Amino acid sequence: MKESRFLAETKKLHFVGIGGIGMSALAQYALARGKKVSGSDLAAGEQTNKLARLGARIFIGHARNNARGADAVIVTSAVDRDNPELQFARDNGKPVLKRAEFLRCAESEHRFSVAVGGCHGKTTATAMLAHMLMCAKKSATCMIGGEDSIYGNFTFGSDIFLTEACEYKRNFLCLSPDVAVVLNIDNDHLDCYKDINDLIAAYRAFAEKGVGVINADDENALRAAGRNTVSFGIKNPAMYGAEKLTKDALGRYSFVLTEYGMKRRRVRLSAAGLHNVYNALAAIAAARAAGLTAEEAARGAEDFTGVKRRQEVIGAVGGKKIVADYAHHPKEIAGALAEAKNPLVVFQPHTYSRTRLLMEDFLAVLEKYPTVIYPTYAAREKYDYEGSAYALYAGLKERGAETAYAENAGRLFEKLEEKAGLYGEIYILGAGDLYDELTKRLKKYDKV
Repeated sequence: MKESRFLAETKKLHFVGIGGIGMSALAQYALARGKKVSGSDLAAGEQTNKLARLGARIFIGHARNNARGADAVIVTSAVDRDNPELQFARDNGKPVLKRAEFLRCAESEHRFSVAVGGCHGKTTATAMLAHMLMCAKKSATCMIGGEDSIYGNFTFGSDIFLTEACEYKRNFLCLSPDVAVVLNIDNDHLDCYKDINDLIAAYRAFAEKGVGVINADDENALRAAGRNTVSFGIKNPAMYGAEKLTKDALGRYSFVLTEYGMKRRRVRLSAAGLHNVYNALAAIAAARAAGLTAEEAARGAEDFTGVKRRQEVIGAVGGKKIVADYAHHPKEIAGALAEAKNPLVVFQPHTYSRTRLLMEDFLAVLEKYPTVIYPTYAAREKYDYEGSAYALYAGLKERGAETAYAENAGRLFEKLEEKAGLYGEIYILGAGDLYDELTKRLKKYDKV
């Protein structure tokens, strides 16, 4: 079945792993298109509850009968080949689409598409772009890989399609965007690529699908630039730049936006951090390529206040502020802690392969801070001691770093309550499930 006809010719869709932030956005799109939606996941959560309220039929746990009656089944990359719902679909001749393939079907339903790629910052830049499109009153479908403070992870519209584009297993090459943003390229997902050069080549293929919006301050991103490129940056010459940067007491930047050397206006961001200046410039460049005015793009950047789990203050322990951040790569950790004040760091590694491949980088950044290591969020992977959280903890101990290991949430909270008074604030870092466990337990504490 051709992509352009898939959504028109299917009425009942079943999503395996429907509780994931990306899959739940696709399920919401199917519901908005008038489809009957069902889906399964291992546990109930915020996304499954939201989808149930919207009319989806949700199953907790995986079983063959969950997919019965569906015209097609959509699966995440993390689903095992022996998943019973996947097997049911194959046994009964039902089309099976990967998440990236269904995303491509949704993209094909729109006149114009924008895809945001990069190893760091995709969710924030995509959410900023969503604000720009909404401020410009565009009819846009936005797939955000996190919970924006206003729009959540999804908006529905008929004209423009905006999505994050993930490089994992080259999934972003399924898309055909008119504008392809490359925020940065770093040594991540090297379990899927031969080396950094192979990763850069994939990004180049992605950027050449449309107008490439490229970070002029990122050496690897520049190597992915094609013939049709728009650049953004702060340090190096770029088509979209920021001058006269200032920062307030909360770490929020304002800057004079320049466009092809012309000063446009001062942009005052509501989200803190220098990295958000880069995200704003990338989003503005993409918005301009999508037909927005400079004023509409700037207003949208200012309208953006943040995404859940990105420098999010979620409560307190012992009177000390707790900040949660999705950072799960060494460079992201360094960025998240750049302006932290005497922090105690809690880190949950995400996947064994990433931890093993980047072990030296993780050790180098974490040994600078007092750190509590929490067990790995394995995602799709099987146990590997060399890439385990305990191996990371042992490596920090060998370096003489101030570190501890908390084998479960109960033990972690004992350590936090014991140590909180020694530090200025507490940072919870990682892309795993500790955030959900933490927010449940923090209800007994006063919020900051």
